[in-house]
Amino acid sequence: MLPLWNDEFSVRHEIIDQQHQRLFELAHKAYKIANSHTTRNEVKGIITEFFDYMKTHFKDEEQYMQAIGYPKLEEHKRIHRALIADMASMVKNIHSANELKDKIMILAKDWLLVHILQEDMQIEKYRKESQAKNPTKEATKTFIYTCECPGKEHKLTESMHIFVKNSTQSIRCKECQQAIVFKEMLE
Repeated sequence: MLPLWNDEFSVRHEIIDQQHQRLFELAHKAYKIANSHTTRNEVKGIITEFFDYMKTHFKDEEQYMQAIGYPKLEEHKRIHRALIADMASMVKNIHSANELKDKIMILAKDWLLVHILQEDMQIEKYRKESQAKNPTKEATKTFIYTCECPGKEHKLTESMHIFVKNSTQSIRCKECQQAIVFKEMLE
């Protein structure tokens, strides 16, 4: 059985963590489908959904790594490209629903956990070490964003601001679920 999302999997980046949580949800959905009587098309549907979300997440994660100056960005991008290629190949070369179910189990369990726990945690380790070496670097500028919540402001660091500005998706407030919008920068 797959583990449920918990703080152990957090990379301490609200948006990336939300995306990882969504990937866990999709993995659980895939796991259920793989362990029940389903058609090949149903299994392909969840893999397609997983695949599409993975591509979006990878793009956002790469933007975040660039924003914080992650030194292993190119290596991480290669890992992402290999995962996408492996998944595309997997979907193309499946001949039966049972074979597809076996592959989806590998995807849901091994890839998700291994990638987040080993690769993505290195990003958080780098961010934490960088911040410890230069604690004023992130503290110099604060970027204020607003949403539809009355009087609510979202205070973002410079790297988070760069990430939000370049994100492929709109970033939403947890409470009102509306996109946050840049208001001003404080120094």
